[in-house]
Amino acid sequence: MPDKGSIRNLITLRSDISSLMYYTMILLAVSIPLSEFGMSISQFLLLGLWIFEGAEKRDAGSSNHPQISKVKRVIINLACKFRMLFNNPAAMVVVSFYILHLIGIIYTSDLNYALKDLRIKLPLISIPVILATSAPLSIKRFHKLMLFFVFAVFSGTMASMYVLFTRHIADPRELSIFISHIRFSLTICFSVFILMYFLVKKIYTRKPAVYTMIAGVAWLMLFLLILESVTGILITVILGLIFLFYYIFRLRSLALKIIVSLLLLASIIPAYNYLNKTVKEYSTPAPLDFAELDRFTEFGTPYLHDTATYGIENGEYVGLYISMVEMRHEWNQRSSLDFDGKDLKDHDLKHTLIRYLHSKGLRKNALAVRSLSDKEIQHIENGIANSKYVEHFNLTSRLEQMAMGYHNYVRSGDPSASSVMQRVEYWRASAYIIKHNWLTGVGTGDLDDAFNKAYNELDSKLHESFRLRSHNQFLAVFIAFGIFGLLWFIFTLLYPGFKSGKFTNYFYLVFFTIIIMSMLTEDTLETQAGATFFAFFNALLLFGHKRNTDKAEEPG
Repeated sequence: MPDKGSIRNLITLRSDISSLMYYTMILLAVSIPLSEFGMSISQFLLLGLWIFEGAEKRDAGSSNHPQISKVKRVIINLACKFRMLFNNPAAMVVVSFYILHLIGIIYTSDLNYALKDLRIKLPLISIPVILATSAPLSIKRFHKLMLFFVFAVFSGTMASMYVLFTRHIADPRELSIFISHIRFSLTICFSVFILMYFLVKKIYTRKPAVYTMIAGVAWLMLFLLILESVTGILITVILGLIFLFYYIFRLRSLALKIIVSLLLLASIIPAYNYLNKTVKEYSTPAPLDFAELDRFTEFGTPYLHDTATYGIENGEYVGLYISMVEMRHEWNQRSSLDFDGKDLKDHDLKHTLIRYLHSKGLRKNALAVRSLSDKEIQHIENGIANSKYVEHFNLTSRLEQMAMGYHNYVRSGDPSASSVMQRVEYWRASAYIIKHNWLTGVGTGDLDDAFNKAYNELDSKLHESFRLRSHNQFLAVFIAFGIFGLLWFIFTLLYPGFKSGKFTNYFYLVFFTIIIMSMLTEDTLETQAGATFFAFFNALLLFGHKRNTDKAEEPG
């Protein structure tokens, strides 16, 4: 029988490995918004520690076999962990989604892309297996890990602000320098509601901590506006409304419920009126009398007045007061890009120039081109077609861009000018692929080929540089694995939460809502950051912290 000293050493060693796993989980959480390299390294470290975590404990009472080899202890330990995994239905369902991708290799034709996809999505199996078979975190450690994640997101926003003030940023999406702006906005949304939980539940009661968290919530919500992330803003607003209505229904006074509900509805009306007014003013031109329009430029060149080709922006026809001859002459003197060629986004440069001049309220002639600064010439060369698009903290311009894209799509069938209309075209192509492959899908690696073929067969007007995949995770799964694959994917999302009773858990409910809403407009799991964000927090909230935290974390 081992003496007390050896047992104490074994317990200490096990405790050290568990602590190292915890610190590695912190590293992984911190890396999600900041570093793809950090995500990879932390997962390898976590896997290595997981292999040895618990092996020492299994030898503590082996009095009959004191010389059992370390290798054998590790093998026995892993066998016990996998037995634990197989006895956990929720965990098995979670990892089965990755197994679905392995099955999809059987009938894929592009094996190289399939293997790349499997590599990107490795977190979907490795992280759930590790967290479901390791010692769960205590409440205190869990809360600290969440705070580390929030601090990492805050650090990411500070890095973005540094970029904003030190570099030329033509598109707010360029502010997210570590991961895609959509995935970054998801981490910001989650961080906002993490801090709100700590404030409402009074987890940290010291005034400096409270004031810091309040400031953190305010800053992160402001940064979503700076990032102009429509997805992030919508998810934050909808989640806020969900919890607000939840607390309203918990009020005991019926009169108070009615009053608060009416006030809430009254606050929604101005927001709707603002959106409606913005779109209406942007897309509805004033009556036009051609007889009152000037016919010649200051240099005597005839104007072209075209109300059909260029559409409507800022409540006016873009195609009024156009002198191609003068613009061509002046532009080619100021830029190395040919007026009749393409801008750096592969759009017709003359169209970009016409729209840019229109956005400044200028006529499209020689004097207007001369008035442009060198910086504005650079904007136009970079494919920026509206002077408002380079203004920061301007959500209105983002809404106007969406309205312009819609009207351009209706008028010409070309969705290239708007990310929203591009998504419509992605979904149209997705529906076409599903129609021809609804039963089994196209396989794990053939999505790119399927979309390229669909765009060609549909004779899509979408520019080749924008011909991407579905931008909807459910459609992506349907296309890859067919109807039964889609149904199983939905099952893997719903069953673990219900089986584990986690839909009453505040953190899980918030995270689940964020993920599901993002999957409606994004291929959330098709990048390393998205797959790791989902895999880590889904597994952590399902299996990675002690069950007695559930009561402490209910929404109400």
